Amino acid sequence: MKTLFELVEIYNRNHARNEDWKLSDFKNSPKSLEEQIKDAVWGREPRTNRDKHQFRIPKKTLEEMVGILQDPAIVNEIKRCKSFDDFFTIVYESRIKNFGSLAVYDTSVRLGAIFGYYPTVVYLHQGALEGAHQLLGKDLVETISKYFCGNLDYPYVSRDIFPEPLNKLEPYHIENFLCINKNKLKME
Repeated sequence: MKTLFELVEIYNRNHARNEDWKLSDFKNSPKSLEEQIKDAVWGREPRTNRDKHQFRIPKKTLEEMVGILQDPAIVNEIKRCKSFDDFFTIVYESRIKNFGSLAVYDTSVRLGAIFGYYPTVVYLHQGALEGAHQLLGKDLVETISKYFCGNLDYPYVSRDIFPEPLNKLEPYHIENFLCINKNKLKME
């Protein structure tokens, strides 16, 4: 079994740069904000590939979310965002059936990247939550978790609860790391 340090090294080598590259495509895109909103909801990555998570969401749901977030009033709200939480709140409050917590999070991260805003806490969606439970223990995670808008489907924690070297990663990388490595992490 690999140590946490080794797993973080593997993540940095094989995933971190790729995740940053995908997000930089949103930050540096010449597309209009409306087009970027569509790409964010659909999970379009550089070279127009789609994020694997968004393939699970019905096409009708994605189209409806695009329509909601492209509404001129929402676009104006998006333009006024000053933090990742602002983006997250807009997508969260706009969500519809079948557009779950991971889709809300992923879309918010992509929208935030357009303006250079990223999560400051670690959101624990299904895979990341399993990874956190494996690494820290379910009781501890449940004790220290807070919930976005009081919704139990949206737990989050501070990154400083994680041991080194994991807590040195950006929160969105920790979320990704926990999900990717959920079956490799064991409490020590």
